[in-house]
Amino acid sequence: MKKAKILIIDDDEEICEEMSGILQDEGYLVDKAFDGLKGNEILQKDNYDLLLLDLKLPGLSGFDILKSVKDKALKTRVLVVTGRPMRGLMRNIVTKEEESKDEILKLADGYINKPFDVEVLLDIIRELVG
Repeated sequence: MKKAKILIIDDDEEICEEMSGILQDEGYLVDKAFDGLKGNEILQKDNYDLLLLDLKLPGLSGFDILKSVKDKALKTRVLVVTGRPMRGLMRNIVTKEEESKDEILKLADGYINKPFDVEVLLDIIRELVG
């Protein structure tokens, strides 16, 4: 059985490393990036089954990466992993009116708030990558 390839883009290196270790223990192939520009570069060079994406990133926002995934019709599923509840997220990060919670939810395959329960995260990942 093919192991799913997962890319984590999150500027919180501790969370990124923790998620990476957990996913590798589960048998997934994992790459990671700590900023939006590097993450987007990695994403464009390889095929990933799943992207775990923080929205507030240095360099290039997670929202821009999410739009790029959908605009380029990449087959990568996207799970937004955010440190703020979605309502607060929209007020604090996103400034363009059309970039609302509904817009993110239309583009992403799901989202989970930090801090998250590891088992809940793994259940969502299993559902998204089969």
